[in-house]
Amino acid sequence: MIITTEPRNHTDADLQEVANRHDDAVSAMGTVGRALDLIPLLGGEIGRLRTRLARSMADFSNLIAAARATLRAHAEGEGDALYYLRDELEAQGQLPSEHRDRS
Repeated sequence: MIITTEPRNHTDADLQEVANRHDDAVSAMGTVGRALDLIPLLGGEIGRLRTRLARSMADFSNLIAAARATLRAHAEGEGDALYYLRDELEAQGQLPSEHRDRS
């Protein structure tokens, strides 16, 4: 015996539901894709901030060293104890112009 018809024990897919789910998935992937696109931008910003922080920490450390040298020079009676502080402020571009002629 040859069966010429297929059994109908499966349900037909709701094509509108399939289309809706597809649209939802595409929309979600677009949102995820846009979020993922931000990762390189954020990574670059983190790199720039790390560089600025490292530079600021180095400047701060140098200012502390200059302040200590100034205090030590003053305690030892050096004639221009503020030289160390002026020198570091000038190196950092922070020395007011009225103090630049004193060396």
